[in-house]
Amino acid sequence: MKLSELFTLSNGIRGMLLFGVFALFGVFVQSCNGPKSAIDRFAVGSLKKLTQLEAPPAGPSLTFETMDGQQVQLSKHQGQIVLMNAWATWCPPCIAEMPSLDRLQKMRGSPDFVVVPISLDRTAAEAKDWLEDNDIRSLQSWHDSSYRLTGQLKLPGLPTSVLYDRDGREVARIPGEVEWDSEEALALIDYLIAQ
Repeated sequence: MKLSELFTLSNGIRGMLLFGVFALFGVFVQSCNGPKSAIDRFAVGSLKKLTQLEAPPAGPSLTFETMDGQQVQLSKHQGQIVLMNAWATWCPPCIAEMPSLDRLQKMRGSPDFVVVPISLDRTAAEAKDWLEDNDIRSLQSWHDSSYRLTGQLKLPGLPTSVLYDRDGREVARIPGEVEWDSEEALALIDYLIAQ
């Protein structure tokens, strides 16, 4: 077969049609790969790192201390959507995020939803003083005096926020600073409350 016979008009059209079929197949396959879950559609803007774990753990069974010294567990909020936020006063992204968490609690806090910041500072007094000094009034922060929260939940660092459903099962988590009063964050919280 001569080289000129390979490059004919009809072979060129056949090649283009074959390429078109593969391209259409690729578009079809891509369109079938929608979000893995309903939560994934909220992973935009400041929530772009929002993830769900394949085998999410239940809420921690640790005992925490409220700022006034009472012993509590996360299960206290059974029946509510809980946004648990691990933070510390020595963590600049945590400090930057705290006002938006306060505004979120003020806007959405209800029998259906609560923000629970858990301080990993040396003492509960450090977190309490910082919250008071910075006019954070809507949040009731807790303190992890055992310092086991990060290990039990395998948190990658601070801040990290973990969302729990009404049964205390983890729904999603997000490492790093988030604008919790942003449009996408409010839409996520509203979605979870409606479930």
